Amino acid sequence: MSAMSYKPNSKLSIAIIISIILHVILIIILGYRALHDNDANYGSVNGNSIDAIMVDPSVMTEQYQRQLKTQVSQKQAEQQRQQQIDNQARELQEQQLAQQQRLKELERERLRVEELQKKEAEAAEAARVARQKEEADRKAKEQLEEQQRQAEKQRLEQQQVELAKQKAEQEAKLKAERELLEKQREENQRKQEELAKQKAEHEAKAKAEQELLEKQRAENERKQAELAKQKEEQAKKQAAEKAAAEKAAADKAAAEKAAAEKAKKAAQAKKDKELDNLLGGLTSGTPSPSGGAASRKGVSDGELDKYKSLVQNAISNKFINPNKLYSGRNCILEIQIAPDGLLLSVSAKGGDDALCREALAATKQAVIPKPASSFYNQVKTMTIDFQPK
Repeated sequence: MSAMSYKPNSKLSIAIIISIILHVILIIILGYRALHDNDANYGSVNGNSIDAIMVDPSVMTEQYQRQLKTQVSQKQAEQQRQQQIDNQARELQEQQLAQQQRLKELERERLRVEELQKKEAEAAEAARVARQKEEADRKAKEQLEEQQRQAEKQRLEQQQVELAKQKAEQEAKLKAERELLEKQREENQRKQEELAKQKAEHEAKAKAEQELLEKQRAENERKQAELAKQKEEQAKKQAAEKAAAEKAAADKAAAEKAAAEKAKKAAQAKKDKELDNLLGGLTSGTPSPSGGAASRKGVSDGELDKYKSLVQNAISNKFINPNKLYSGRNCILEIQIAPDGLLLSVSAKGGDDALCREALAATKQAVIPKPASSFYNQVKTMTIDFQPK
């Protein structure tokens, strides 16, 4: 754009310069011709030579007058031409001045245009460099962004692979855990069903044993009542026999009285022994010296340990030890029983509290075997060191 605007201005400047040169040449030619005409026309008319001849003075005067007029006319014409030339020169000078002013203005305009073109060229070059730099920066930025995108893409792909791997591992782990939990749940359900079944069986068995105990207790109470009644009748009978014997003895002699008393005592001792054997020592807390000594002499420690072992087995049959929870623990139980094995009382004297609670419950449900009358006094209050199997 700047180059195109510069070329017309250059052509205009050349035309102006040529015009000025032509005007200067024209002025020189006109000046030269004017001077040449003045020298050539001196002493001639219209530039023609006049031969010297004698003429009439009047004619000469007339001719002189005519010549003067001609010279005046020529001079006036020359003045007019000179004036015209001066006017033309002045106009030409004015035109030259105007043209020079115009040339100066054109030169200033040219310089301004050149400066503007230079600035535009510099600006265009700077813009081009800036665009190139911007384009290079943009391409570098795009390349960097593309590299970052590729790196981010690779990182994301790697991360997705890792996540997929972790997800697969986690799913496999969760699946294994679910299967294990399902197995554990089924096992726990099976154990709960077994425990529920055992509990139901235990409750049914305990209920049956309780009913049996109640029945046995009622039967024992009935037997005790019958024994008490028999003893009372026997006492009444003995009192009547004693009264009859006393009455008969009063009638007999002193010797007969002594014999009767002796026989009576023997019969009474025999009856008491039979009654004690029948009741199993229920009504007598302390055996007769002779009978107790005899029974203790016939009882060994092995028989007592064997009986206590039977009692412990009876308690163990009623004791529930899930998953051997109470293994390795013990509880000291103090048990009081009746001659027929009926449980009178039980208490814990030491050991593990949780085990003792279960052992007490099991003891109250256990069917304790009937002890032999020979060692009842040794086991009616006994201590059992209960250890679950």
